[in-house]
Amino acid sequence: MVDVSRRDFIRGLAFLAVGAALSSPIEVKAASQEEVPKLPWPYVELDPEHVRKLGHLGYYAFECSAGAFWAIMVSLKEKVGYPYTLLPIPSVEEVQKAVDEGEEILAMMQFGGGGAFSWASLCGALNGAGLAINMVTHNYKKVGQRLFRWYETFPFPSDVSNELASNHQFLVKKYKSDKVLPQSVSHSVLCHVSVSRWCVASGYASGSKERSERCGRLTGDVAAMAVKLLNADLKGNLDEVFKFTLTPTTAECRTCHYKGKNYEAGQFSRGFMVCESCHKDMRPHASSIVPIGSKEKGDTSLVLSGAGASAAVGVVAGLWSYAKKKG
Repeated sequence: MVDVSRRDFIRGLAFLAVGAALSSPIEVKAASQEEVPKLPWPYVELDPEHVRKLGHLGYYAFECSAGAFWAIMVSLKEKVGYPYTLLPIPSVEEVQKAVDEGEEILAMMQFGGGGAFSWASLCGALNGAGLAINMVTHNYKKVGQRLFRWYETFPFPSDVSNELASNHQFLVKKYKSDKVLPQSVSHSVLCHVSVSRWCVASGYASGSKERSERCGRLTGDVAAMAVKLLNADLKGNLDEVFKFTLTPTTAECRTCHYKGKNYEAGQFSRGFMVCESCHKDMRPHASSIVPIGSKEKGDTSLVLSGAGASAAVGVVAGLWSYAKKKG
């Protein structure tokens, strides 16, 4: 046994303490630089159908935005591990337990529910899936544009989601509704338009369990499509999954009205949204604006007549043509 004096023991502790104090800041800094890698983070091919079910479960726990984001991120966490282990996202088991027991559980992107703070702007499922796309590919813009365009044209909820729900094959125990729900195409990426058009098509109120279930299935559908596009991006064949095109009207409008520097030529607008989703009557280059509308009481829709004015006047007229009905 080595005989160590009390003085030598204390001296040794002092040297250890000083060494730790000097080395700790450098080691912590180095570790922090390694722990949070730059974007994009590694992506591997995921199973869209697994993600679809997770998106539906995520909606029940966090609503649409966090549900879509969580479904993709937790799948990558399961398959890739680090760096997705750095994200503060609960496991599938934790979410399943919270949903089954009716407990509150928080997640990233929860603010996006109901079109961001229930404002009914950008559909939350697109918002959450968009962040996931941004995190995993340099090609995020092309992937995201295809996802948005697909959303505008797709009849929600999908046949696949309707079948999963009616056969009780989603991951929730108690369904808001297990009916095969009516479908509708939104022609818009806005929550307000998407929900409202589905309610009109289905006859269900916006506060109904059926509408909520519709958005749960939609969340799964969007997360699944985002993964299909990411898988295609990984293989370099995006166009084989979904080719990005504009509606004929939007393409025509954008011949003059796009992000540019010539205001007089009509370059005071931007974007790829379906123009018809807001501007109901768009006969460009009108010489005048006259209220025509229908003969129904209270209809104050504006449409255009005449021809030959400048492009700028045409778009201003188009803005005025946006239908407004008295409440």
